[in-house]
Amino acid sequence: MAVFPLLAHPQRYRACTTDLLADDSAQQYWLRAYATHTETQLRAAATLGIDEHSRSQARTAWLRVLHELAEEPDRYGKLDILTLDELRNSVLHTFGIRDEYRLLKQRENEAAIAALPQRLNAIDEIDDDIRRFEELFRGMLAGNLFDMGADATADRYASGPVEFADTLKTVPPRPWRYDGVDDAASLVCSGAVSKAVVFADNAGPDVVLGLLPMAREMLRRSIEVVVTANAQPSHNDITHDELIELLLSVCDVDAEFLSSRLQLVCSGNDAPLIDLTRISDELANAASEADLVILIGMGRAIESNFHATFTCPSWKVAMVKDRQVARSIDAELFDAVVRVESGVSE
Repeated sequence: MAVFPLLAHPQRYRACTTDLLADDSAQQYWLRAYATHTETQLRAAATLGIDEHSRSQARTAWLRVLHELAEEPDRYGKLDILTLDELRNSVLHTFGIRDEYRLLKQRENEAAIAALPQRLNAIDEIDDDIRRFEELFRGMLAGNLFDMGADATADRYASGPVEFADTLKTVPPRPWRYDGVDDAASLVCSGAVSKAVVFADNAGPDVVLGLLPMAREMLRRSIEVVVTANAQPSHNDITHDELIELLLSVCDVDAEFLSSRLQLVCSGNDAPLIDLTRISDELANAASEADLVILIGMGRAIESNFHATFTCPSWKVAMVKDRQVARSIDAELFDAVVRVESGVSE
């Protein structure tokens, strides 16, 4: 594994915002949350035909791990949300539960692709740069609400398809809790960006109606765009292989996505958060000359990497979908985050 080459001060880097060994209240919250939320994953596993016995064994094994952590929090040397994700994945995989949201992702991908032409037309009708970027960010924030890893949004999508137009209406009006829209637009429109690395988050409306329209805007401005996604399934995150397949359909909607300036690479990650000191060599090579980093989603942009600094400008874009996460950044549930930061010297 490699270190992300645009990461400033990697020797001082810590992926997760909250150290659960140092914050007892947060530790108790997340151990409870991981006990209850895993039920959502087990219900999804049933739709794939995973039998009740396997699901029951997985539940018992996972609750045992959480009990052991409550008794001995430092048993793995550290404890943070990324640790919990990795432990849970290991337990679920042991009992044959993997990519439990596969059918849901397929459904949401198809619905999002069908809505993409209308979405792109709406963006193209806006001739003012600031207003167009505001609309692009609104799409990214609305798409980010498709998140099966957060209790506040999981039930919304588990019960059936959700119209993207309706989701757009739930994005709060500006100014947002972190609102760097104007700075982001100015950066791109000034010609200061030649290559951007974008960390994809969820499948469906997140990637299709949020990320890809922003990527298209950059491609039109002759900016190279590297989109990186997970190597393996995690919740409803898009994987690298799924993204390749999805792009074939999207190219039929708009030829801009055929551009040689658009590159898809695998991040080497298999969790909804990401440790930027453990990425694929492929991503490290592709990112080496980039001058903008874009992290999308609560997991990659807030729960991990909210305090990460880079040697170039960065955008951290997410909807806040958990009360504990909101408290950690002095925000409220469903606050919008478009955090734009300048690069720092190494």
